[in-house]
Amino acid sequence: MPVYNKVIFVCMDNICQSPMAATLMKNMKKDEWLTVESRGLIVLFPEPYSAKAVTVMRNHGYLLDNDTAKQLEACDFGEKTLVLTMNRDEKQKVLSEYQEAVNVYTVMEFVGSSGDIMDPYGGENELYEMFYASILTWVDRVENKLHEMNTKEDMK
Repeated sequence: MPVYNKVIFVCMDNICQSPMAATLMKNMKKDEWLTVESRGLIVLFPEPYSAKAVTVMRNHGYLLDNDTAKQLEACDFGEKTLVLTMNRDEKQKVLSEYQEAVNVYTVMEFVGSSGDIMDPYGGENELYEMFYASILTWVDRVENKLHEMNTKEDMK
């Protein structure tokens, strides 16, 4: 029985950071049964993903799902769902606005580090490239930790 069978990456508007993180995780996950999604904290309408985010991902061989921003909802939480925010402010917003919130961490906190993930939104392409390099590293660490946790759980 896995510790978590779903991961939801969360950023403020779900058009850049969390879709990029979710796409990377979907492509590197070792556990086929793991579901990976992304959501936003303030999604007023189904806005398309950032064109710069789509371009950077395409340049690295990844296709962002042909999708639009989705709001985080109460039904997204569950005992087997891991919710990972990009920064501490977003984590606090999740915890204060959703009484159902469980298993909520920042990406860095989950892997035993501290700090916040940078937000490239509105910046030049170089900033998106820097974000890509950074989030690739952090998502890899998340994936490795999840795989390790679930492997240990399987051995019980």
